[in-house]
Amino acid sequence: MLRHIRLLILDLDYLIFDCAALKVKALRESLISFADAIPHDVRLPDAMDAEEEFRDHGRHWTQELQLGLDDASMIQLQSDYRIHEERLVSAGAGRIYPGLTGLLAQCRQNGVSAAIGAEASRDYLMVVSDRHDLDNLFEMVYCAEEFGKGSADEMIDEIMSRAEVNRSETLVLGTRPGFFESAHNLDILTIGCGWGLQCHDALGAADLQTPTISQVYPAIVKADGLAAQYLS
Repeated sequence: MLRHIRLLILDLDYLIFDCAALKVKALRESLISFADAIPHDVRLPDAMDAEEEFRDHGRHWTQELQLGLDDASMIQLQSDYRIHEERLVSAGAGRIYPGLTGLLAQCRQNGVSAAIGAEASRDYLMVVSDRHDLDNLFEMVYCAEEFGKGSADEMIDEIMSRAEVNRSETLVLGTRPGFFESAHNLDILTIGCGWGLQCHDALGAADLQTPTISQVYPAIVKADGLAAQYLS
């Protein structure tokens, strides 16, 4: 039984939801109508590009793509992308990573609840949640867009408040340096999770790292020990 950690807060994409192929497909479908406007020397983004942009910019990643389009076209691309992404999720694209359900069950058995704190839009989160019954896997499901300026800091703080836990009882799991920074701004320990990523370099910004789901619970146990040191 863990002594201190009572709540896990997990980001969604590349961590809970296997979305790498989905994102590339949604982007390629969105770009079809802009084919004549994109310069011929522009290389279309692949799965690694999408991962890197999401790592650096979160849910705003498509706004940062260098495609040679004017501002109006980029705004239209964002709208088209959201439509295609949500349609693909509804049609069954993507999946919940195998092994995650067992991990969450193990955590519950040891007195730890789990919440989604997604770096995502509300509409996208709800489509994924409805398709994959996330309400049955997690005690709470929230996204940054729901809170104030859409910052992960505010979202994480609000989730802790609703779960009635303090900072030393909370552990944040993610894939992005920006997400780890938000947790660290609140003095919360973090685990960088690499099973959904091709590149693990950015996980060094987390307090602990785990490349596979099977190694998460030992990392939680280690974080529990670090929390004990924090309280002493």
